Amino acid sequence: CTAGLCSVSGQADAAAFFLPYQGASSIGNSLAGSAALGEDASTVYFNPAGMSRLQTRQVSIAGHYVDPTFKYTDTGSTGPAAFTGGNGGDFAPNTFLPTLFAVLPVGAWRFGLGISAPFGSKTDYEAGWRGRFQADFTDLRVINVNPSVSYQFADWISAGVGLNYVRAEAEIERSALLPGPSEGRVRLTGEDSTFAYNFGVLINPTPATRVGISYRSRVDLDLAGRQRVTLASGAEFAAQTFDIRADLSLPAMTALSIVHDVNDRWALLGDVTFYQWGVIQQLVPRNASTGAASAPLDLRFRDSKRISAALNYRLNEAWLLRGGLAWDQAPVASAEDRTANQPDSDRTWVSLGARWDVSAAHRLDFAYAYVILAAASINHTVANAGTLRGDYDNSAHIFAAQYTFSW
Repeated sequence: CTAGLCSVSGQADAAAFFLPYQGASSIGNSLAGSAALGEDASTVYFNPAGMSRLQTRQVSIAGHYVDPTFKYTDTGSTGPAAFTGGNGGDFAPNTFLPTLFAVLPVGAWRFGLGISAPFGSKTDYEAGWRGRFQADFTDLRVINVNPSVSYQFADWISAGVGLNYVRAEAEIERSALLPGPSEGRVRLTGEDSTFAYNFGVLINPTPATRVGISYRSRVDLDLAGRQRVTLASGAEFAAQTFDIRADLSLPAMTALSIVHDVNDRWALLGDVTFYQWGVIQQLVPRNASTGAASAPLDLRFRDSKRISAALNYRLNEAWLLRGGLAWDQAPVASAEDRTANQPDSDRTWVSLGARWDVSAAHRLDFAYAYVILAAASINHTVANAGTLRGDYDNSAHIFAAQYTFSW
């Protein structure tokens, strides 16, 4: 896979398994104003119309290191006879996610390319944990290749559109109660590639104010893979091992951003983004030959939104300082809907960042964000896997750096 992105995944620090890591410049602002800034080539992802603000050829390369702390405490789970064990440890691994964006100006046209991982999630509980009959290992990896084009119609308006090649790979593993009774293992894998689209508009109602509107389409995946069931001995349970297919949709997203230059030093940024997570209710693996359904993963997501605000300060010609706040609503409505695969809750972001204009050709961005997830309970019941009852205490540190070259 391109740029090694298909080999990385991590616990998302935005709603559900959306990954907001598209550059240090946006992380430092808690993503506020991202569809209106047009500050560097990462606008290819946030709003292709923003490419019109770039007057030279530009390449931006960024890296994001995510250090999550996700912990579970059981409060009285019930289930199969073997439903005992620990609390799963710190089950969200550290992750590094790179991005690459480029823009080429040709008259009033701009041509761009973005390569990033906009969705992904990984949970890996300690062996033998109490909730292993519902979830033990979950890994979703998505890479997005996004060629784009924009056109500036006048000084105050531009529009852009992009095509997205989306490649997804998924793996889920858990324990299962098999005849005997005995404890076996179920492993599900699947992958698919498809296309989607995005577009945006950037308007300057006044010289000091920019408004950006951006839309990214829903992505419909038909995952093809295999279900493999093994006995406690490790031997394959042939009757429950077969090829499978499963439908998974990634949500459409609509963003409205504003950037207002108060004066030569201060700028205010705001953003509201709507996510159509309600398209995801269940992940149902089906026998590829007979169509018979295996045990579904009930996610029961709802639509959600994200609200963010930021303040930028131009310290001098070389340095720009950033600070941002965001509230990110989880698509999980209740403890009954929360799953151990995706133990999501509302997030609060606090971020800081800085941009160093080394020269006209070279720019460095640095950012840090602390993400606090609201305390959340789980009371989730799965047929033949019991009821998982407990509390989650989750947070994450995000470190990002970005290099931008213009020529």
